[in-house]
Parts: sequence; C-alpha cells; structure tokens
Amino acid sequence: MNTLPYLLTASLYLLLFYGCYALLLRRNTFFGMNRTYLLASVMLSLLLPLVELPTGTGDSLPVGTITLPTLVIGSPQPQSDALTASQWLWLLYGLGVLIMLIRMSVHLSSLFRLIRRGTAKRTPAYTLIQLPTDDAPSFSFGQYLVLNKTDARTQPEALMRHEEAHIRQRHTADVLFLEVTQAFFWFNPVLWLYKRSLQEIHEFLADQAAVRQIGAPSTSDNRLSAPPTYAQQLVAYALDVPMTALTTPFVSKSTLKQRIVMLQKPQSPRRALLSYALALPLAALLTMCTQSEQDQTALTTAEASARKTVKVSGEIFTVVEQQPEFQGGMKNLGAYLEQNLKYPEAALKANVTGRVFVRFIVTKTGEITDVQILKGIGYGTDAEAVRVVQNMPKWLPGRQNGHPVNVQYNLPINFQLDEAAPVTSASAFKGIEVFFVDGKPVTENEFKAISPDKIARMDVDKPKKTVSITTK
Repeated sequence: MNTLPYLLTASLYLLLFYGCYALLLRRNTFFGMNRTYLLASVMLSLLLPLVELPTGTGDSLPVGTITLPTLVIGSPQPQSDALTASQWLWLLYGLGVLIMLIRMSVHLSSLFRLIRRGTAKRTPAYTLIQLPTDDAPSFSFGQYLVLNKTDARTQPEALMRHEEAHIRQRHTADVLFLEVTQAFFWFNPVLWLYKRSLQEIHEFLADQAAVRQIGAPSTSDNRLSAPPTYAQQLVAYALDVPMTALTTPFVSKSTLKQRIVMLQKPQSPRRALLSYALALPLAALLTMCTQSEQDQTALTTAEASARKTVKVSGEIFTVVEQQPEFQGGMKNLGAYLEQNLKYPEAALKANVTGRVFVRFIVTKTGEITDVQILKGIGYGTDAEAVRVVQNMPKWLPGRQNGHPVNVQYNLPINFQLDEAAPVTSASAFKGIEVFFVDGKPVTENEFKAISPDKIARMDVDKPKKTVSITTK
C-alpha cells in the first residue's frame, strides 16, 4: 500500500476502534483488559491496512486465456521546478513529524535533567530519586521513582505503593509507544484521546494495586473499597503543579474525580467481558471495508460503466488457429493505449502505481465486449483501463477452421509514475522459468529479444512457471 492511503486508512481504524472503546468499554472496571484493548487496537490500526485479502485473480491468471504483454502507461508529469501539491502536502506532513519528535525530545531531556538533580538510591525494583526541592510533585518514569523534598522525608505509603505499581506494570513504555505513534499521526486527534484514556487506565490500575497492598478490606459483592486515608491523600495531592506529559504523577487533577469514583465502583459483571469480543469482528469488518474502498468499489464502478450491449453468440475460445488482432498489430495497440489512457488524478495525488489486469472478449465481428477487471489498484485506474479498452476500435476477429469466432483475452496495463523505475514487459514474467517460442524452448534473452510486432499470441501459465509465444 502507498504511504498516503496507509496513513488515512490507519487513521480510520484508530477512530473506529476508539469509538468502540468509548461507547462500550470505558466504564468497565476490567482495567487490565481496557489497557490491553487500547494498546492492541493501536497496533492493529497500524498493521491491518497492510493486510490484503486474497482475490483469487490477478497474479495467477486463468490457464488457457491469452495474455498480452504488459503495456506501461506513464503519468503526464509537467517539467517544472515548482513543488507540486503532493510535494507540499508531504513537506507539511514531514514538518509536523519533525516538530512532534523535537517536542518529545525536549520533554525527555528536561525530565532527565530533573532526575540528575536528585540523589539516586538503587533498590531491587527501581531507582529512588530524592529531589532537593519541592518544585515538582512526586512521580515515576521508567525505572525511576522520583520524590520531591517533602515526600522524600515522609515517604507516604499510599504514594510509594501507587508509584511502585506504575513501575512494576511498565506504564512508561505504553506512554512512549503512543508518543512515537502520535508523532507520525500528528494530524489525527484521536491519538490524543487514546493517550488520555490510557493514562487514566494507568491511574486506575495503580490505585487498585496500591489499595490491595495497603490491605483494604473486600466485601462479599467484590467491591474494591478504598480506606478513607487513601482517598483523602488523593485529594490532598491535588496540587496545581505542571508536569511533563511523559510522567505518571501521584495525583493529576484531570483524573482525580474519576479515580475516586472508580475506587468505590462495584466490579463490572462478567457478562461485560463479551463487549471485548466485539473487537475481533470489528477488525475483520474494517479490513473488508478498507479492501473494498481501495479495490472493489472502483472495480465495481468500472465494470458497471463498461458493460457493452453486445450479445456474444456461440462458443468463446481461448485457443484458436488464427488469433484476433488489433488493427496494425501490437505496436498500434500500444500506441492506442498510450494516446487514450490518462493517469487518474486521484492516483497521481496518492502516488499509486501498479498493474491493472483487464479481461475482454473479441467477438466474431471484431467488437470488444464483456470488459472486466481481474485485479485492480483502485483510485480511478480500474475505471480508466476499462473505459479505454471498451472504446477500442474493432479488431480483426480470430478464426477457427476458417470461420470467425469469439476469443477471450487478458491485458495487463501497468500504471507507472514517470519518476519511478521503468517497468518493461519482461517484468510480467517474474518467476517464469521456462520460455517457449512457437512451441520450442528458448532462453530468456532470446525470448525478450522478440519484437512485439511479431507476436500473435502469448500464453502465461504461472502455476507451471511457463510462458509461450506464437509468432505471426
């Protein structure tokens, strides 16, 4: 998949996965499951756009159907020193990524400067940092538990157990992962919601672990009941002190009320776990939808617009004595396609390249009908290929036993941007091991040396890794 479509599709996945979380999962007390869902949904959003569902056509063309050499269609790129709209767009995107990475680097740098100001004391589970001032509230980051001057003297049990839980459960890794993802998807506001929700879940998990370690009693209905002293310390720590976004302080005013509510909330019933099972069908549905957007929608539109009302009567042949021929031969066919095929604007903007496989029938009267896409690349290329093939002038019909017959063809059309490496017709034979000309085996170089003007027919059998040419 090209980069721009990938970014847009991944952003759509992020939006829909987060919508599912906000509507169905956010109020559950299965905090560990919620953390797993948020992280897994981000990873799936990055990976699923790369998944391509098998179509059963395209690279493995039907055996026996005549396949013409690949024809390369380049984009009409104007020669100009000015930046194109696409280049300006990539420049803006790159600038945004750079700013976000610099921002993260500045936060990390200031954070480590603060840590280096304190006195370090190593413990088996973490490194305790005691700051000389109260300029910042106590927090944890990675394997560091940082205490300000006041907390370093008293080391409140609730605070220590809370921050130890952050360190033990590696919450910093989650935040850094989202920060890096956010740098490359800075244009997508959903990632800000992801980060806020994940940090909220981190606080719930740390509170839950702290209350259990302190020894809060549990009632028969499985309530997690926090002792008054713990909730009071949460309120007491609600200090208006700015902190870097990468740390996990003991108290954040933005989550304080929700944390106290969750401490007193009954545990969600087990049937609520079924809501997490929705993630799998959602991922499958999204994959099919995005596949449809890139390939099938354009394909269906192209086919619907390309149907000719030409009735095909009689048998349709794939092997005949005399093949149908474009007026003037393969050279004129290539010239016709080059002159009439236009690189779609949508494909140019999205930097889309690749091969479109078109199947059609040359009737016994020489007309082109039943134009179909075997495999497309979307973004208007499928519709354009079908349009031009449908509007071809009459061919010289194929003949069997001296009589004109209907013959089926496959035509690969390669849409190639001018700045990319040129693709020759030989690229269509990647993986081919045996070459035949008029039924005789030849070397690959001998095969490539044959002029397209001399080709009457070409057959590709990819399962057997063979290709054969019949000359005029």
